[in-house]
Amino acid sequence: MKRITAGISVLLLLLLGCAQDNPFKADSEVQWEGGNEHPHIDMVGTESGGFGSSQFSDLDPERNGIQDAVMLSFDKDIDPSTITAASFEMIKTDPGTGPVQFESITYYPEDGIAILVGTFSDDTAYLLTVTAGRILDITGNELDPNHNALYDGSPWDDRLATFYAGSATMRDITSPSINSNFPITGNVGNLTPQPRVLFDNGPMKVSQLNLNNFTMVRTSDSASVALQVLSVTGSQIVTQPVNDLSWGTRYTVRLSAQITDDAGNYLDTNGDGYVWPDEPDLVWDFKLTDDASTHTEPPAVDQATLMPGNTYVRIEFEKSLSGDDVVMDTATFIAANIQVIDNNGSIPIVFETGADPGAVNCLLQRSTEGTATLHVSCRVADEYGNLLDGNHDGLGGTPGEDDYSEVL
Repeated sequence: MKRITAGISVLLLLLLGCAQDNPFKADSEVQWEGGNEHPHIDMVGTESGGFGSSQFSDLDPERNGIQDAVMLSFDKDIDPSTITAASFEMIKTDPGTGPVQFESITYYPEDGIAILVGTFSDDTAYLLTVTAGRILDITGNELDPNHNALYDGSPWDDRLATFYAGSATMRDITSPSINSNFPITGNVGNLTPQPRVLFDNGPMKVSQLNLNNFTMVRTSDSASVALQVLSVTGSQIVTQPVNDLSWGTRYTVRLSAQITDDAGNYLDTNGDGYVWPDEPDLVWDFKLTDDASTHTEPPAVDQATLMPGNTYVRIEFEKSLSGDDVVMDTATFIAANIQVIDNNGSIPIVFETGADPGAVNCLLQRSTEGTATLHVSCRVADEYGNLLDGNHDGLGGTPGEDDYSEVL
């Protein structure tokens, strides 16, 4: 059987631009996803179909069975001594089960490609597991299939691939993900809403969609809210509070990330395409609307204007969802919360309040140079202590989400 491999050259070009950062962003030390120090298998295929193919086809009709090979392409130089039979496990998954032995395993370092030759059966599906921790690059780093720049061990850093011949059905190895969740705004007008989550790439394992994995608390003090399950299917869970909720109150719902679909694939909660041992739970807030006795609608920036002469910026606030007038807490109008930044950096400001309790004039202590950008921190508050709602979803005070910026 004739085998041909082709060299692969990959050029990564990073284009970096300069931009002004939001000075109120929550945390600049975010975790890097895409681990540029660990090796990855960036392409999988069959010799008969090429990279991207998962179908086995016979390359040698003179022999019994289907003669084909699995091809794996690595993005870094791999230690050839780790490309051995001990690093790979292939089993039949449909019909029946059982191990498959490769006839030869060859690594071509000049191309970064491994070729796993085998004899396969018609109308049969297969699962290949590249076992975590077995394959190393030339500096000793393990494969990092879930792209978190860490070695997590099995099953998190097992690299799976499925193949088939004929009419066989391949095993599901795709992680389920979140389609949508409700309610997600700050103006829920029902005392007994129905918190729910809809899933993609299921079906989910229904026995895990229970009140141990789906919970709700009052946000202010984490007091548990009793729920009942209204409906559970492979594609959704629907719940409802046992008792009425309270007007003007914010609630936090949590769905555990440690749930799986029927095939055993863990939930990709954040939708980044990978699953980690510390995959974050799905957490979201919603808030009931105010009634006559509550005052919890957060303020938002209505408009910000750089006045003629570029001597001051006028910021006018409103209630986030209703647009009603608002009385702001002038004590939160400070340089730590409101900044104007131009080409020369931060402009010193003197804050002036007047007859309008929902506005502030920011007197600029020098002229603007080039593009000026206003930044208003989510720590700006109204008279009731409600923090700024920068994205107008009715839920204020979340760093990063509710910091407000505008080019003047």
